Amino acid sequence: MGKQKEKRSFFKKLTDSYRLVIIDEDTFEHKLDFSLTRLNVFAVTGLIALLLIAGTTLLIAYTPLREYIPGYPSSKLKKQVYELSVKLDSSERKLRMWEKYMNSLRMALSGDVKPEELAGVGDTSRIVSVDTLDLLPSREDSLLREEVRSKEAFRVAVKGGNNPRFIPPARGKLSRRFDKEAGHYGVDIVVPQNTPVKAVAPGRVIFAAWTPDDGNVIILMHPDNYLSVYKHNSRLLKKKGDQVAAGEVISRAGNTGERTTGPHLHFELWHKGHALDPEMYLNFN
Repeated sequence: MGKQKEKRSFFKKLTDSYRLVIIDEDTFEHKLDFSLTRLNVFAVTGLIALLLIAGTTLLIAYTPLREYIPGYPSSKLKKQVYELSVKLDSSERKLRMWEKYMNSLRMALSGDVKPEELAGVGDTSRIVSVDTLDLLPSREDSLLREEVRSKEAFRVAVKGGNNPRFIPPARGKLSRRFDKEAGHYGVDIVVPQNTPVKAVAPGRVIFAAWTPDDGNVIILMHPDNYLSVYKHNSRLLKKKGDQVAAGEVISRAGNTGERTTGPHLHFELWHKGHALDPEMYLNFN
């Protein structure tokens, strides 16, 4: 019975009503009064505490204040991580493209691919810079040069001559000539932006894509295993596998790629893996 009396007494204390009266201290005038129980006070206090906890949680979760709490990354750090991930992805794609470009050009220059088979060679894969290849002239190449020099079989026709085998891709002043020792395996022809670039001979496009160093590059395979390379184009007008005629416009000259300082066409001529001096076969004036 004592325990029951205690329980009732505790519950009675919670529900006992108390009156809170507010009066003027000087005049003792009655201003405000209301009744309270201990249960009401506990309920209101608990509700206020819950509201404070919920408000604090929302404030931390959805405002920049969370950056000052250990374990939360800052918005600046997130931005840096995102930018680095984008740069890494871009670098990986450029590296894959560069490796494909190298492989493709190496196959074409080594003669592993016959002209009639070029239409089915993979995607715009396997091509890259010729700077890593062994480009020392062979005895056969030297003999060929002497024969060409003597007969001028591939030069642009002069007055009264026959039709040329190669025609110039564009006409203009040469800002840099062929220099094998310096690793410059072609000539730089200064031309205005978007000047039409022509195929020097009939052939098939074996590569037409963008590369980091040389910008938009297009490469043609011609009969007798001759290869012509056109770099730094502003726009490519042909795609891989297309057949082109001599003198047909294949691109527009430009200033794309990292290895360029102004609008020009970098032109190279290759034969069986050996770089040829284009001025020996073409007249660019």
